[in-house]
Amino acid sequence: MKIATSRDSKRLDESVIADYGVSQAVLMENAALAARSVAEKQWGVRGREVLVVCGIGNNGGDGCALARLLYAQGAAVTLLIAGESRRMRGAAAENYAIVERLPLEILSLGIGDHPAILNQLDIDRFDYVVDALFGTGLSREITGRMAALVNTLNHHRSPILSLDIPSGVDSDTGAILGCAIQAQATISFGVLKQGNLLFPGYALGGTLYHSEISFPPEMYEELLVETNVPPALPSRHAAGHKGSFGKVLIIGGSAQYAGAPTLAAQAALRCGAGYARLALPAPLCSRIFPLVPEAVFLPQHGSVLSLDHLENLVEQAEASNAVVLGPGISTDPSSAELTRQLLTRISVPLVIDGDGLTALAGHEELTRERHAQTILTPHPGEMARLLGSSVSEVEARRLDTAREAADRYGALVALKGAHTVICTPQGREWINLTGNAGMGTAGSGDVLAGMTAALLARSDSFEEGCSDALRLAVHLHGRAGDVAAEELGEDGITASDLVKSLPKAFLVHEEERLNQPLYQRIHPV
Repeated sequence: MKIATSRDSKRLDESVIADYGVSQAVLMENAALAARSVAEKQWGVRGREVLVVCGIGNNGGDGCALARLLYAQGAAVTLLIAGESRRMRGAAAENYAIVERLPLEILSLGIGDHPAILNQLDIDRFDYVVDALFGTGLSREITGRMAALVNTLNHHRSPILSLDIPSGVDSDTGAILGCAIQAQATISFGVLKQGNLLFPGYALGGTLYHSEISFPPEMYEELLVETNVPPALPSRHAAGHKGSFGKVLIIGGSAQYAGAPTLAAQAALRCGAGYARLALPAPLCSRIFPLVPEAVFLPQHGSVLSLDHLENLVEQAEASNAVVLGPGISTDPSSAELTRQLLTRISVPLVIDGDGLTALAGHEELTRERHAQTILTPHPGEMARLLGSSVSEVEARRLDTAREAADRYGALVALKGAHTVICTPQGREWINLTGNAGMGTAGSGDVLAGMTAALLARSDSFEEGCSDALRLAVHLHGRAGDVAAEELGEDGITASDLVKSLPKAFLVHEEERLNQPLYQRIHPV
């Protein structure tokens, strides 16, 4: 499913009107019909008391059209206009003119930083509230009486249905513009907006619905951002053997971080790799072997990996189908220099994670010069180091920063977090919707690195090769977190639980892929 910026959304609206002859009035009616369907599903319509809060733009016009349709189906509707109705234009003005003729109570917000009507109106008597204040056109912070209105609505028990996006959420970044509506459900019209899916906006939207409101499907083709709906797991040949399903080499580990390569190896094996080969300092092998006895151990002399191991590690990499470089390798200067030299010498697909990303930061030429595919899997702190920015900047501009890193480093990038963003150097982008807050635990990223390498080792099985492998790894990683949360609760999840949940996550993925093509927390209307 394609996703748009506010500029994209406006352009598509204009195009469907100009190029296809679909009037604004038709689009508004379709939006209102879709919203009424959501209201019926969530809370019912007939006999319900509903407060519809409208701005004076097209979002308010959608609200007026919805008020009329709710009334026609037996709801008791009160309309609250936040602005001067005489300033409404086009289809919005037409719909307001219609509701003026209906026996509805129409209220005006009034003036002042805290209008008197907010104290007089018994909001709790309404079964639900419709938020039709701002939609996607908002570009500045909500202040004054509008902020008072938003905060008042949020502090009452009546659930809220937002039209297009919760008012106050930036439709491009998901950021909160001063304050924002906390909705229990949101219906997005025409095309999903980035702010519908990026945090914190996603968390404010409640149950997310989408209606194309008669947008022709070919209109979406030029959009580059999509929800991450990945392919099936690659099939396993009935006569295959362990050599048929990929050899993954994991280079990492240090005295303080023995768990990182262990989790990566466990995840690679659980994700279908035939071999997981661990190249790590020799003193760690006896500690790690009981945790992953299925792995092949390649002990390296000394307490840290250094340039002394370069030639041996290059040789081992050449005998592999994919390599994970960096989990727990440490920031020791000799290990960092080894990492940088391996980047120029390894000629098979490579996943760089953890301390490998720290060693790479500022040396983008090392990955740009590689001929085999490179995948970077940073968390926000690592991304900030890669780009020389701050964590707050990364979190505020997740799509932009992932896009910048993919372009600068010439690599596929998965910026981890809620929600993980995937970008290619060619400009394709996906937002992943599986996963939960319980996955914010030490070692979770190491699991993803091992999974990614396992699927990367079989990238020839995918139609779009390495990008499909990464998208599937990210999706299944999140799905394993959802499986673990169902069993243990979000607070009880560890990275080891993610590994244990992978087999069930695979089964769930295949069932959902076949039976629920839009299963990813977006409900079509």
